[in-house]
Amino acid sequence: KLQFLYFIGTTMLRRGAVLLAIAAVATGQGQGAVPVTNETYTTRACRPGFDHFSFCNTSLSRDARLDSLIELIHEGEYTSRMTARPAQASGVTGNISRLGLPAYDWGLNCLHGVQGSCVKDLEGKIYCPTSFPNPVNLGASWNSSMWKTMGHVIGKEVRALWLAGGTEYANGSGRPRMGLDCWSPNININHDPRWGRNQEVPSEDPFVNGLYGAQVTRGQQYSEEDPHHVMTIVTLKHWDAYTLEDSDGYTRHTFNAVVDNTTFADTFFPAWRASVKDAGALGVMCSYNEVNGVPSCANTFLQSVLRDTFNFKGYVTSDSGAVVDFYAYHHWVQTKAEAACLAIKAETDVDSGDVYFDSLLDGVNQGLCTLDDVKKSLRNSLGVQFDMGLFDPVEEQPYWHMPLSTIGAQAHIEASKLATREGMVLLRNEEVLPLPKGKTIALIGPHVNTTRMLVGNYFGQICADNTFDCVETIYHAMGRYNMGGNIVSAEGCNISGNSTAGFSAALQAVDQADIVVLAMGIDQTVEAEAHDRTAISLPGVQAQLIQQVVSKGKPTAMVMLNGGMVSLGDLRNKVGALVEAFYPSVYGGDAIAATLFGDNENLGGKMPYTVYPAEYVSEIKMDVMSMNDPATPGRSYKYYTGATEYDFGFGLSLTSFKLEVVGTVPTAVSCEDTAGVKMQVKVTNTGSVTGDEVVMLYRKAGRTGAGLPLVKKIIGFERVHLAPSASSVVVFTVVRDDFADVVVSGDQVCTPQSGKYSLLVTNGGDQVLTFPIATTGSMVKTKVFPDV
Repeated sequence: KLQFLYFIGTTMLRRGAVLLAIAAVATGQGQGAVPVTNETYTTRACRPGFDHFSFCNTSLSRDARLDSLIELIHEGEYTSRMTARPAQASGVTGNISRLGLPAYDWGLNCLHGVQGSCVKDLEGKIYCPTSFPNPVNLGASWNSSMWKTMGHVIGKEVRALWLAGGTEYANGSGRPRMGLDCWSPNININHDPRWGRNQEVPSEDPFVNGLYGAQVTRGQQYSEEDPHHVMTIVTLKHWDAYTLEDSDGYTRHTFNAVVDNTTFADTFFPAWRASVKDAGALGVMCSYNEVNGVPSCANTFLQSVLRDTFNFKGYVTSDSGAVVDFYAYHHWVQTKAEAACLAIKAETDVDSGDVYFDSLLDGVNQGLCTLDDVKKSLRNSLGVQFDMGLFDPVEEQPYWHMPLSTIGAQAHIEASKLATREGMVLLRNEEVLPLPKGKTIALIGPHVNTTRMLVGNYFGQICADNTFDCVETIYHAMGRYNMGGNIVSAEGCNISGNSTAGFSAALQAVDQADIVVLAMGIDQTVEAEAHDRTAISLPGVQAQLIQQVVSKGKPTAMVMLNGGMVSLGDLRNKVGALVEAFYPSVYGGDAIAATLFGDNENLGGKMPYTVYPAEYVSEIKMDVMSMNDPATPGRSYKYYTGATEYDFGFGLSLTSFKLEVVGTVPTAVSCEDTAGVKMQVKVTNTGSVTGDEVVMLYRKAGRTGAGLPLVKKIIGFERVHLAPSASSVVVFTVVRDDFADVVVSGDQVCTPQSGKYSLLVTNGGDQVLTFPIATTGSMVKTKVFPDV
C-alpha cells in the first residue's frame, strides 16, 4: 500500500545503523552463550532417547507429525497441554515425561519489551530485558519500521531468556520457565478517551493499528536468520470489540458490545485483518466481553471470521479467567463443563485458568462436546510449537543458540532510546524551547522524581536489583543536560490528592528560577487495566498549581505524562511550551530533557489520538460502540467535528519543513483498477536544525453506513529524518480501496464520483496540500463483509 523511497543521507545513516546493529546481535555459541547443560536444552522434546518417535521425524509432513503426537498423548493429558500458566492451576504440570515432552508455559507478555525476569550467566553477570516506550508512544512516533524493529528485539530476547530458563516477571507467581508466545501486541482501538488501557494501544485509527500489529508480527515471528522456523509467536489481543473496563454500570466481565456490520467493517476488523491475513500472526487472545450477546471466547461468528475469512492458522487463548465468565458473569451456562465445551467448540484452544483442566473432559463425558473438538484445539496449540522448531533437531537452528548477550544488548538499548525520542510530541512552543543551558530551572510537579510511572504497565524486570533505581528521573536528566546551571525542584502536589500544602515550596522554587518546567499528568492509579476514568481533565489540584506557577510570569514549559488523553482546557495556552511524553519508559527522562534543551534530533512525533475538550465525556457513553452514531458527537478524527484541543496527527517541530507534490498529481482512481496510482511528496527541511517529519496522506469525505459522514481517513504515512536543507521523496500508492465507502451491510463499495473526494497531504501542522480526485469506471464491491 505504502511505498517509501529510502533516501541517501542522515536517515539511512541513523536508522540504518540501528537496524544493522540489531541484526549483528548474532546467534550462536559465543560470549554470554547459554551453556549446553541448560535445563531448557536438556529437557527439550525429541532429545536423544526420545527422538525415535514419529513426531520427531522431520522427513514427515507437519500434519503427519502432529497426528502422531496427538495419538500418543493420553486423554487425561490433553488439558494440561491446553492450560495457560499451568503452575497457577492446581495440579497442572504440563510435562509428559514418557514422551519426553517438557512443560510449556503459555502467557508471557511482551507489550513493549519482554515481561521477564533478569537472568545470570555462569560468571554471575546479569542480563535484563530491554524496555521500549509504551505502545501509545510508539504510535506517536509514526515510525512503522521501528515497530518491526521492536518486534524483532522482543523475539530475540524471548528466545535468549527462554533458553536461560527465564520466568515471567510476576512476584510470587511460581510459574515455570516462560514460553515462546507473547500475549501482545494489543491492537484494540482507542475507542473512548476514558478507557483505562489506551496506553497499551498505538492509536484511535484502525489502519494505523493494523500496520502496527502487522509490523510487530513480522519482526517478532519471522527472521531471515531461520526461514524455516518461527522465532516467537505473537498473540494479538483482545478479539474483539474490547473497549471498556468498568464504566456505565458494566465491567469488562459483564459488558455486551453491540456491534453492527458497519462498525465491524469500519473500526473493529481492519487491524485484525492486516495483522492476521496480511502479516500471518499465529496467536490471538479472545476477550472477556460479549459481542452481540455471545461471550467472545464462545463466539462462533468471531471464530469463523478469524479462521475462515482471515485464514488464521494459529492458536487462540482465552484472556485470564474469561471462560469462568461464561457462568460467573455472563450467565450463559451453569457449570464449568458447559463453559469448557462452549469455548472448545469455538476453537478457544488454550484456557488461561483452570476450567479446561478441571472440567473439559467432564463435558466430553456428558456429551457437551467431543474428543474430536478437543483434539482440534490441541492440534492448533501444538502446531505453533512445531512452527517454532520445538520438535526439530536443534543443532542447525539459530534460535536454539541465542546467546545471553542478546538480552539487553547495546543495539537493543539504542533502538529503545531512538523510539523514545521519536515519540515525544511538541504541542506548543512560544519561543520557549529550546531551553538555554546554564540557567536556574525550577522543576515542579508530581512527576519530577518519578521512575516507576515513567515505565507504564506490562513491563519486565527493569533493574537488576528489582527496584526502579536504575531509571533516570526527569530531575536527574535535566540536571545532566543543564551544564553549568542549577535545578531547584518541588513536587507541589501529588497526582490525585486535594492537598495544596506543597504549593508554597513549589512557588518558592519558581521565585529562585530563570525558567520553569512543569512535570504533570496522571498515572496507573488513575488509568489502568480494569479501571476506566470518569473524567479526562487533570485530577486533583494540578490545575490550581499550574495556574499559580504561570502567574509568576516566568518562561514556562510543561511536560505531560499520561496514556489516554488529558484535557488541559485553557491551561494549554498559558504555558509557553508543551511536550506530550506519554509513558516513555526507561529512557524517558533522557528523552524529555533532550527535547526541552533542543538536543533531540529525532523530535517529530505526532498525536496518535484526538484530544477532546473535558465536556466531551458528558456527551457520549462508553457503551456506544458505533464511531458515527448520529445521536452522539462522533468518535475519533474520522467522525468528530466538534472543537478539539489537539487534532489526531498534530505535532510541531523545532525546525521547519516544506511539503510539495512532485511529478503528476493523480486526478482519478478507477474503481476497476486494483493497481492504483502513484503520488510523490517531496519533504525539505527548511530550518536550521536536524529533525524528523511525518508525511500523512488522507482521503477526505465519504459515508460509513447510515451514521455521521466521514470527515477523513488516513491512507498512508511515512516518517523521515532530515538535516538542514536536505530533502526526501515519499511515494504513496493510492488505490481504489481508499475510496470505497462502508455500506450498511459491511461491504466496501467503490462508486464513480466526481467532485466528492479529495486527497490531503499534511505534516499535521502548517503544511496542508489538498487535491481533488475522482473515482471512475463502474461501481465495484472492493471488499465483501466480513473480509474487510
